[in-house]
Amino acid sequence: MKVVPPAVSRRWTTVRRSFIGLALWGGAVLAGIRGGERTAGAATDARPRAGDKAPAFTAKTADKGEARSLDRLLRAGEARGLVVVFVSSRCPYVAQARQPLAELFKQHGGKFGFVAINANQNESADDVKADAARNFPFPVLRDEDAKVAELYAAERTPEVFLIDGKGVIRYHGGVGELGQALSDLSAGRTVARSETKAFGCTIKRKP
Repeated sequence: MKVVPPAVSRRWTTVRRSFIGLALWGGAVLAGIRGGERTAGAATDARPRAGDKAPAFTAKTADKGEARSLDRLLRAGEARGLVVVFVSSRCPYVAQARQPLAELFKQHGGKFGFVAINANQNESADDVKADAARNFPFPVLRDEDAKVAELYAAERTPEVFLIDGKGVIRYHGGVGELGQALSDLSAGRTVARSETKAFGCTIKRKP
């Protein structure tokens, strides 16, 4: 049996402990990184979507500068809910959606309120006002500093949030599936497709 000198044994023990320490430290660092990724992911996912309470907001109309709050819009008339659509005066996707939105307003406007929100900070107040008067049969709100867009984590135009009479989001996504969502909610049914992809232009949060 080979005998290891005491000095060598001590050095080997020191090296081994160093390796163990490095391994433990590396594991702790990795765990911290992964934990940070989970936290970041959780923050990204913490955005109002179908089934969540709609964030309260107040913004002014583009034409007269009159304040409109979510609560007031939900209580207007006999509305069973509210369609909130983020729009732009320059986006071609919004231009394509104007007619479908007008038709949906004509069909469902007696039961649901409709409001558009322009959060693009690179569009002037005059441009937004002219666009509202020319292209939308329902109110357009000017979202100063994109505060409402931030509350809703809205990213595109057009992007739709359908809110029921109790202030709960029942549909989020594009204009294409909004009609079916309105029909479902109007009939007292669960919205079949509560989340869809909103395709369009990016909301410009800076001038």
